Amino acid sequence: MARWSRENALGLDDFDFVLDAPDRGWNYERSSSELFKQTKAPAYTTDADGWLTYYNEAAADLWGYRPELGKTRWCGSWRIFTTEGAHLPLDQCPMAVALKEGRAVRGVQAVLERPDGTLIPFLPHPTPLRDASGAIVAGSNVLLPLTPPAGSSALDLASEGGAEVPLADLPEGLELDDLTGCLQRTLAAQADVEFGFQIDCERLEAWSGSEAEKERIVRQLESKRQRQRTLLNRRLDQLQQRAKRLMAEAQEGKATARMIVDPRNTLH
Repeated sequence: MARWSRENALGLDDFDFVLDAPDRGWNYERSSSELFKQTKAPAYTTDADGWLTYYNEAAADLWGYRPELGKTRWCGSWRIFTTEGAHLPLDQCPMAVALKEGRAVRGVQAVLERPDGTLIPFLPHPTPLRDASGAIVAGSNVLLPLTPPAGSSALDLASEGGAEVPLADLPEGLELDDLTGCLQRTLAAQADVEFGFQIDCERLEAWSGSEAEKERIVRQLESKRQRQRTLLNRRLDQLQQRAKRLMAEAQEGKATARMIVDPRNTLH
């Protein structure tokens, strides 16, 4: 499992984010929200069912957009992945686990994706908040961005993740059949990009917040889509050029073979 360092991740020491049990209006009280505004780390709160009720500016910066309060559930991240690159549904994210199981979740690392495709490893600290009777009435979470090890990317995502990663150079010595397989996978990846963009746009159909924020998210999604297209088109060009070269070499080899076996080419 990939692990990232907490060094320079806001310079915070290990801690458990614990608050006194709030009353029912806790998330909407000015004095309570001021606590999070003074927190440098990205932080947010939910109600007992996981719907976002508050987040600070640091959280919005980390997520890359401003999710709608009361309509975004479990976390504001556009997408979340495990450290192995598997897509993690938001209803299985650490905050969802904390509220569903009634316990604080610690020591779990994950990778969030912004709408523009940027990947950021982070360490969440989701904590259920209880009233005097012990019933869960809210949840709080502090997200600590992590630093990837030197020389590594944030995550080696599988192509199904939809995030962009640099394409490695094609190795030498590939046969035509190998290139055909690469070509098929690249074409499939292109289809996945378009499908993912469509899904993201459909996700915004229920958006009822700021129209300017919605347009900004769409621009981020389109930027991500264009970068992915550029990478994949570049790979297609590489594959086509390599295939043409192999076919030309094969034709030259056949021509040479015919000259050798043709008796009219025998010296007397």
